[in-house]
Amino acid sequence: MITARIEDYLEELFLLESTGRSVTVTDLADRLKITKGTVTATVQKLVELELVNHERYGTLHLTEAGRQKGMTVFRRHEGFRAFFHELLGLDREKSSEMACSMEHYVDSVTEERLYALLEYFRKAKAEHQPWVDEAFLAIEKPILLVPVPLTLCEPGSSGAILRLTADEPLRKKLVDMGFANGAEVKFIRSEGENFICKVGKQTIELPLNEAASIWIQQPAKS
Repeated sequence: MITARIEDYLEELFLLESTGRSVTVTDLADRLKITKGTVTATVQKLVELELVNHERYGTLHLTEAGRQKGMTVFRRHEGFRAFFHELLGLDREKSSEMACSMEHYVDSVTEERLYALLEYFRKAKAEHQPWVDEAFLAIEKPILLVPVPLTLCEPGSSGAILRLTADEPLRKKLVDMGFANGAEVKFIRSEGENFICKVGKQTIELPLNEAASIWIQQPAKS
């Protein structure tokens, strides 16, 4: 089984190999910032999986299968790093950290669409299309509305009902009480596990399970 940790090794071996150097266990340990003993044990596993060739005390060489897998992980890392840095405007270090956490959990379809999106964005940026600058301005603004369940609203806060997550027949009961999508709700206070709120002209006391199924769209904190 090829784990995320094994993929990390293959990616680093691929990058080291691409420098034209002969790669040793010491090189890989330095690159991954772990002990040589840990690297040696994992390299043995890579040999068993026929992803790496390694003569005792000799250099490491990726097999064709190992090289292909290493390149795939590297490409996904670069795709996510570019997405976070170029499209979302995050700094390079943060973008790389995020890419490392996601590169192991992407299928080929997602990868292809990520590249297509990046290519579309880069082309639009090169052509100085106005929507690119508008997009950056939009993502730098704070979110104006964030949905939260009524149970997490602060006393005195208010907002519109975004959705009800209750199953029937509770959902119908809440709608009949006035808790329909779009209705304005003001949360007054909680008393134990009961939540007192005002919807329309009614002041209603709801048990926790009912209040938890009412999601409110309210202004974010400044």
